Amino acid sequence: MPSRGGVLTGVFVAVVAIGLVIGWIVSSTTGPAAAVGETAPDFTVTLIEGGQFDLSTHFEEDGRPIVLNLWASWCGPCRTEIPAISNWSLRNPEVLVLGVAVEDQDDDSRALAAELRPAYQLAIGSSEFRGAYPSLGLPATYIIDANGDIADLINGIVDEDSLDARFEAAISG
Repeated sequence: MPSRGGVLTGVFVAVVAIGLVIGWIVSSTTGPAAAVGETAPDFTVTLIEGGQFDLSTHFEEDGRPIVLNLWASWCGPCRTEIPAISNWSLRNPEVLVLGVAVEDQDDDSRALAAELRPAYQLAIGSSEFRGAYPSLGLPATYIIDANGDIADLINGIVDEDSLDARFEAAISG
């Protein structure tokens, strides 16, 4: 009869193997995920104020680097950082700032946008968008350079000073 430790080890190995198989299946069906140093996956999101934002069109027509912030109305730290990101965007017009609501109800996202009224555009992300732009939680901020490459990923809340420092370090290389 196997020892209790041997049984637990076998269960652990089986769970890890099943997780790896599921992860492989999910990743192979959702397309490429954003990773620092790689080209940003293309996406189109619906802007809360109307219209759409398309990443490839942005780079063809505008070309500014992007600060892409992922948020949700239920996320307390997201509510705290949106005004700071708004102030940062006003000081940095050479950068396009876009906030995308993920893991949220559309009505709740729209209500928070109306309440906070940031100086940058907010959008509603799809499950495909979320699959392409993963994070350890919310909030999360991707910095995409003018070449369309992911220069940095910040998991957690940002303020104006930390965004200044991370953006400068990411863009200057």
